[in-house]
Amino acid sequence: MVEEMQMDLRTLHRYGGDGDDDGHGDGEDEDDVLDLDHIELCSFMEQIKSAVQLVRAALQEKVMRMTTNTRGGGGGGGGDEAFPSGSGHLKSVLESLDPQLKQCALCLAVFPSGKAIKKRLLIHWWIGEGIVRSAAAGKACFQDLLSRGLLQPAMLRPHCHTAHYCRVHPSVRDLLVAAARSFGYFAFDRDGEPTDECLPGTTRRVTLCRTRGSSRHGGGGGEYVTVYNLSQRYVEMDEAWLGEQRGMGTLQLGRWQTSPEHHVEMVRSGGVLGAAAAAACRNLRYLSLRGISLVESLPESIGDLRDLVVLDLRACHNLETLPASMASLGKLEYLDASECYLLDQMPHGVCKLHRLQVLKGFVVASSAGGKKIPPCRLADLAALPLLRKLSVSTGRQLPVAPDDELPRLHGCAALESLSVRWGAAAANAAGGGGGGGGRMDLSLLPRLAKLDLQRVPAEELQEVVHPARGGGLRKLCVRGGRLRAFGDDVTWDVVETLRVRFLERLDCEWRQLRSSFGKLRFVEKRRCPKLSSWRCDAQGIWRREEDDGGDRN
Repeated sequence: MVEEMQMDLRTLHRYGGDGDDDGHGDGEDEDDVLDLDHIELCSFMEQIKSAVQLVRAALQEKVMRMTTNTRGGGGGGGGDEAFPSGSGHLKSVLESLDPQLKQCALCLAVFPSGKAIKKRLLIHWWIGEGIVRSAAAGKACFQDLLSRGLLQPAMLRPHCHTAHYCRVHPSVRDLLVAAARSFGYFAFDRDGEPTDECLPGTTRRVTLCRTRGSSRHGGGGGEYVTVYNLSQRYVEMDEAWLGEQRGMGTLQLGRWQTSPEHHVEMVRSGGVLGAAAAAACRNLRYLSLRGISLVESLPESIGDLRDLVVLDLRACHNLETLPASMASLGKLEYLDASECYLLDQMPHGVCKLHRLQVLKGFVVASSAGGKKIPPCRLADLAALPLLRKLSVSTGRQLPVAPDDELPRLHGCAALESLSVRWGAAAANAAGGGGGGGGRMDLSLLPRLAKLDLQRVPAEELQEVVHPARGGGLRKLCVRGGRLRAFGDDVTWDVVETLRVRFLERLDCEWRQLRSSFGKLRFVEKRRCPKLSSWRCDAQGIWRREEDDGGDRN
């Protein structure tokens, strides 16, 4: 009976899958999070699940004690002293995990309890170490840890039922620290905090933990599978040491925290990954420089990382160029160069990454000559058959994407999620969309389910994009820009979720909106002063099932 109740709760806890999750567990922008009524519901669910697990574990412990007494044993229990007292039910849950899921759980021991952790970063870590072979497998493990109560959902969003963030409860972390220490998974001090010690033979994972000053990593001999930056602000890697790490799969030098306030700086920008280190680290599958300052370029030796699956360069604000050798990263599935504001083009070799599924931060280069490296154009991305998620920026100096760019996205037949961000020059330009320079025809993108438009330069949405009649577009988000109207006599019959933000000029009556968007189920508005007639609550949210009026009125 208890088992059946627990299975039912696991089914409830597997969120509805209508989120914006790509295969790498990535949702929407990190600033797009709200804790509303979903938090309370999930809290109740977690309490019920924990109670069920506690009852089940208590019954199991009682049976074990009876069995032990029958055998006349007291005896030590084979290592029970490694676990904190009073954690029998949690220990039972951990011991019930299969080897793969247990390794995933032990990775959580290094994170502070209660802090929000991005699901995508966990999955990428697991891919790097080879614990999971694909992003889909990592996502399944994440959901399983949630359902068992070893993870708790965090920073849920009102428009999305999928958990993109999680946190570890203090009692769970105490258990994980004890288990990770006993298995030699990480090095911890007496208080259970991770240390940056890397003594050979004790652990195969190194954590960077110094918040003051810099240190030259690493020390000691031996090979390691992971180097993970937990709190190091100034990073300097020893190239000779890295050159010995032939079995390393995960190299997370950037920040894992969601807030950009956690600053990371590369002490020696030329030492990101030199030729010798890249030649040695051929098994590296996950490399993250996320949020690191003073990285102006990547070395050509990056092309030697032939097994690399994930390359995270998000928010490397000093990054100006990407090397042509990236064309050699034949196994790359995930490339994030978003918030790298000094990038003005993508190397043409990007279109040769035939396994690429997620590409963030693609920069539409200007048509001006003098480019040292031939840029990759949007039309070239049609050569990527697996590309499902794409974010595009028109760059700093490009007012509107040229006519041969945005309209040619129709070649990306597998595209499911698209984000387009016009540069500041476009947002501040006088007039509308610029003579069709940013026009797209969504009827040629049949699999597109989500569209996010930022700093729209047009005054009417139909000047930028046509409604996808008969298509699969379910989610539309418009943030910032000159938009005044969605367009006269235009219907968006398939859109179910509409989110508008920072549109001071947008003027649309509620009745008109409901007529144009006939299948709306969720609406969110923020800082749109002319939309006072919209039937949203105090948080700017409207849900169809909660609307007392019920229909289009």
